[in-house]
Amino acid sequence: MSTSLNAATAMTFVDIDSLQYWKGIATIYRTLEAGRTYPHGLSIPESGYVSSETIDATAYEDYRPTGTEIWKVSGIAVTSASGTPAVNVYLTDGSNVCLMHTGTTATTGTSLFPFESSFDITNTLFLRILNADASIGVTVNVAYTKVGL
Repeated sequence: MSTSLNAATAMTFVDIDSLQYWKGIATIYRTLEAGRTYPHGLSIPESGYVSSETIDATAYEDYRPTGTEIWKVSGIAVTSASGTPAVNVYLTDGSNVCLMHTGTTATTGTSLFPFESSFDITNTLFLRILNADASIGVTVNVAYTKVGL
């Protein structure tokens, strides 16, 4: 009985032999807590996505990260089945908008919306894409990667 009790309580106190083990776990935990983002806005590996949404005439679609996520948008492409509908790309906080780009899609083709560089969106400043056409729907593909969780 004494041997079992000693074995059960051996790790209750600071044991020099297990100090390195627990120090490693504490360091990993602190690193994960502090390391929600990669330095200099680098993308988190294997977190890239292409979101494809159909937007009806005169409707809009919001691309909004959840919680504290940060997304880096690197490309927007728009396709229509017919005609050349106008599409507007905004940054918004939900109340106010800032027009970033306006353009039309190619007839039955894909139009890439060029930006000088990629840009970040968050839960409080997100992407809104408006189909400004009165009768033609569009399909919008937005390519992004996560840079923060």
